[in-house]
Amino acid sequence: MGRLVFCLLAFWISGGTWAHHSMTWHFDRDQEITIEGVVRDFKFVNPHGRLLLDVINESGGTEVWDCELNGAASAARNGWTTDLFRVGQGITVEGFAARRNERECYYQSGVFSDGTRIDRGEQIEADVAVISPSVERPSTVGSSNVPNFGGVWRGAGPFGGPPRPGEANPHVWILSEAGRQALDAYDPITEDPSLECRPVSIRRLWSNGSPTEIRQDESIVIIHHEWMDAERTVYLNQDTHPEGLTGSALGHSIGWYEGRTLVIDTVAYEPGFIYQFPGLPHSDQLHTVERLTLSDGGRAFDITWVAEDPEYFVDSLSGAHNWALTDTPVGKYNCVHPELGVSENAN
Repeated sequence: MGRLVFCLLAFWISGGTWAHHSMTWHFDRDQEITIEGVVRDFKFVNPHGRLLLDVINESGGTEVWDCELNGAASAARNGWTTDLFRVGQGITVEGFAARRNERECYYQSGVFSDGTRIDRGEQIEADVAVISPSVERPSTVGSSNVPNFGGVWRGAGPFGGPPRPGEANPHVWILSEAGRQALDAYDPITEDPSLECRPVSIRRLWSNGSPTEIRQDESIVIIHHEWMDAERTVYLNQDTHPEGLTGSALGHSIGWYEGRTLVIDTVAYEPGFIYQFPGLPHSDQLHTVERLTLSDGGRAFDITWVAEDPEYFVDSLSGAHNWALTDTPVGKYNCVHPELGVSENAN
């Protein structure tokens, strides 16, 4: 059926692979592994696909291994389909061992028994997105002076990745004593909000880069992110936030225009995390201001955000990203995070 080989070797690949939000926290890139097995199941889901393999261990028994793949949304754009890995196929997987689950791996590449190789992120028959199409586009809505943010956009960077386990948390300096206590109580591997199919934070939405549709009229702006199917309503007809709001993951937003800029002011968050790795908690007192400013003749915008939290922060936190128009439609994310209880023997 297959066998398992461990290689305790340092393994270097391009930094882009490590930009994934959780890779180095769940998997050890210094522990390269090779797994020979037979496809038991292929779960083509978000936020991560899963490839389950039947593997023969050293004692001759069968173990089930679970290898993490890219999510279905990004994989589908690269031409991956639900029948790419078929039950019963022999395959040799190369990747990295998990930090806690001894029968879980990070899929880096796989070679089928017929010699066909499939690398993580490989474009098979990709419908490649066109970033910032060179088409004429009105920079304002109709005859008004309202900046035109309507359309589908995709992140153009910068994104980067979290520090590795063991490295210093670059944001811990901003935390108050209450914030540090919340951080100390947090386990990023088991309590990552995205594991519960939650959008995490507005910072996560803008740094994710997945297709996002913006719709606007005189009274509201709707921002629909593919990531976690998150949708936000920005009220343009409210000067202040209503009293007695119930906290939510993405809060309550009001907005206004300043020239080519859409300003979004958000409060009424529930306690959560701005960064899930290695962790930056916020309280229900979080207040964010985002500024989306059109550029490149209305074919792109720059997003800056500032976050303040009088309970958990001793200073403000900020970030910036660039977004551009895209031909890629917003897909349905349909997040699923199955229980991964596959460490038991199959026999």
